[in-house]
Amino acid sequence: MNDRLISFGSFELRPERGQLLSGGAQLSLGSRALAILTLLAERAGEIVSAQEITDRVWPHTFVQENNLRVHVSAIRRALRAGADDNIEITNVPGRGYRLSADVTIEVTSEEAADAGMSAEIRPLPPPLQIHHLIGREACVAEVVESIARHRLVTIVGSGGIGKTSVALAALTRLRSRTPVCFVDLTNCTSLAHVAAATAAALQTPMGQDTMPTALVERLRTAELVLMLDNCEHLIDAAATAAEALLQSCPGVTLLATSREPLRVLGEARVHLQPLPVPAAADPVETITGNPSVALFAERAAAAGDFSLAEGNAQQVAAVCRSLDGLPLALELAAASMPMLGLEGLSSGLAGRLVFGRRTLARHETLEAMLDWSFELLSPDERLVLGCLSLFRATFDLAAAAQVAALGGTEETRTARAVLQLATKSLLAVEPSRQGVVYRLLETTKAYARRKLDSSGQAEIAARRHAEWVGTLLDRAQADWLRMDRATWWERYGSAIDDVRAALVWCLGEAGDRRLGVTLVLASAPLWLGMSQFAEYRRWLEQAIETLDALGQRGGVEEIKLQIGLCVLLFNADRPGEQFVRAATQVLRIGKTIGDPVAKATALWMLSGERGIMGDHVVALNLARRMLAPESTDVDADLRNFARRVIALMTFRVGRFEEAVAISAELVTSSSDRTAYGAVLRYDHSTILRGNHGVTLAVQGRLKSARTIIMEAVTDARRLRNPSSLCYLLSSAACPVALWLGDDELARHYVELLGRAAEDNRFTYMAELAAWFSRISELRMGKPAQPPALDRPRPPLPHDKDVFITSCAALCDAEATARAEARGIHWATAEILRADGENRLRAGDAAAGRARFERALAIAEAQGAWLWALRAATSLARLTTADAAARILAPALARIEGDEDYADVRAARALLPELTR
Repeated sequence: MNDRLISFGSFELRPERGQLLSGGAQLSLGSRALAILTLLAERAGEIVSAQEITDRVWPHTFVQENNLRVHVSAIRRALRAGADDNIEITNVPGRGYRLSADVTIEVTSEEAADAGMSAEIRPLPPPLQIHHLIGREACVAEVVESIARHRLVTIVGSGGIGKTSVALAALTRLRSRTPVCFVDLTNCTSLAHVAAATAAALQTPMGQDTMPTALVERLRTAELVLMLDNCEHLIDAAATAAEALLQSCPGVTLLATSREPLRVLGEARVHLQPLPVPAAADPVETITGNPSVALFAERAAAAGDFSLAEGNAQQVAAVCRSLDGLPLALELAAASMPMLGLEGLSSGLAGRLVFGRRTLARHETLEAMLDWSFELLSPDERLVLGCLSLFRATFDLAAAAQVAALGGTEETRTARAVLQLATKSLLAVEPSRQGVVYRLLETTKAYARRKLDSSGQAEIAARRHAEWVGTLLDRAQADWLRMDRATWWERYGSAIDDVRAALVWCLGEAGDRRLGVTLVLASAPLWLGMSQFAEYRRWLEQAIETLDALGQRGGVEEIKLQIGLCVLLFNADRPGEQFVRAATQVLRIGKTIGDPVAKATALWMLSGERGIMGDHVVALNLARRMLAPESTDVDADLRNFARRVIALMTFRVGRFEEAVAISAELVTSSSDRTAYGAVLRYDHSTILRGNHGVTLAVQGRLKSARTIIMEAVTDARRLRNPSSLCYLLSSAACPVALWLGDDELARHYVELLGRAAEDNRFTYMAELAAWFSRISELRMGKPAQPPALDRPRPPLPHDKDVFITSCAALCDAEATARAEARGIHWATAEILRADGENRLRAGDAAAGRARFERALAIAEAQGAWLWALRAATSLARLTTADAAARILAPALARIEGDEDYADVRAARALLPELTR
């Protein structure tokens, strides 16, 4: 076992031993606290977020932040026992914790430590390591040696020969020296799915159809061995992914398993052969030491009362020879021992199947083994096995009973068949939080699916599978508000593969297209939470086309589909004509059928589009129409939704007190429990708090704004709603951090926005992130140039105004003319002030002064005290000392708190200078 010694000051931390020592004396500290301290020490000097800590210390568990604080307090008490006053753990509000110390890490074991392994990389899957390998020691050693000399090693062999087991054994040896990661390609059908599976294993979300730049960037400087398991069914896609990683990620080594080589340049191949089998003339001593016999005997002993002895050794040897030493076939045969006995097993194989022909292809031998195993099943078990091949992920007994229903409602009969299949090792059994779940090995699944297709029951089973998916999504909706998000995603996140399969059938020629439309709508949180926006957009469009073909457009279902399409269009390519058409269609249908939620949602989308285009008065009027004057029994969620939009648009027309009064009341009563069906309207609490924080900041309540936005960002990341997170970052967190002059916080938020936009293919948000990044550079004194974008486009009017309030140098004649033409709004005062600075630099002091005076008057009338302070500071530089003091003092008095904000610092710097 690796034994690390982590030293800092007078402290010695030995995480593997669970010890913290100071001056040789052991300090009392719990295991959770030790784990937290270890993580902080590994990354000494860096800020480690609360989410990263909980992911390491409490994996797959939702933990309240106060629980984390308790453990950090315990660590601080322990550190105070040392003699080093300069060692401390500091809390950076809203960002995480940092250990300030000079840390050294030594590995005292014989092998290199795995301390550098990223906690984000998923461990090897325990279900695939239940049994130890027999007869494969040389193969594992060959794989390990090949990985040391080559960057791509492919284990090639027939189905059921043990490729995955050998690969996992090799990774288990390697993991003590280098990080390893396991990627299961079983459910992948395209390059997009290969990329998604790899990103998921690395816990790096993505959402595009080819190997994403973000994923390559994630691994560009990484040092790890990445295992791609089960490549044979999409060999071209796996090869493309391998080439991309090998070309761009020099520290990544790939280990693949496949029935055929990837045929990529530089590929090293380890061909896995069947286990050796005993010869007919071998004595008993030789037979008992044979790997095939040892494997069969161990699995047969596990299945029932069996032991290898001198009297049955020759029969076992005959069975192993007839099965060509194929591990899966041996295991299947061993599992049948309790039912047939060794005598029946050996005679049945000899009499019914031609396994003795050594010229027979190995996959045909496995097919024969599966045929033989299939023929041993009862009719019920055969049908159930075929139906279960439709599942893409694991499933429980209730799911199996619904999809493989025998005789109508006889669930007990179906359940009995499922349990028998598990007993015979045709179903793998895995533990879960809810008890046990089942899955089919890939080779068994492919075989069972062929049997189902030839049985005439495939369409019936596919319908039942799709109906089960609908039942699962109904249950997911019921649990959405009851469960914390981590638990919900652990339970339902893997359903995306089954949802995809159900949609393929439902929306196909022979499917239930009505059910398909329902599933498209019900699965929205899954697609959004898994960042599969591009694919979900295609399903939405296909569902709308389906309604059109059925002659059923113009109802509630089309409303929901068009709303989803609007959200995806907004994020993918900012609001345009297609967005407006879809939103207008929602409004038209909502009016026709009298649906208040549909009308309100359409008006919200149209109001948002007008607001982004700078038509704030029109945007406010549209927002007010969300609540009809005659409405008296409006649903509370709808009312809060409408009032939140009204508050935002009221702010944008410059009526700050009215806006903050509405949003303050909503913030007090809001929660992050967004309704399942409202996921496409953004998370209410996230957006509400972000908008409220912006209003507070412009009012000069900077401390309150900073606090509410930092908390909102932390919560939004936990809720897994990427569109809401990007909106919050772009519209509130990034600009407010820049207004405060907190360049470090601003860069943090800009990086978060950029990563989220790239991961989810949000073109519009990526453009905003690029602009904010450039603004950060401008504030650090770099030359003023527009950001370099893949598709350079000028910012939309409202976005441009936001940029100007963050960097006055971006103000130009167009922005000033638009501010003058469209009346006073939320940023008018700051735009005029920025124009005044431009005029001042051009040598027109009088025009500059006039702009400053007008900006100050507008800001004071609006109660925009942050803009007022900026205008007063600009004006103070042009006036006498006494006049400057009279201008600055009231403006400074309106700013909340005494924090060292940039604008406060600039204003205060003038007072002593002007009064000397």
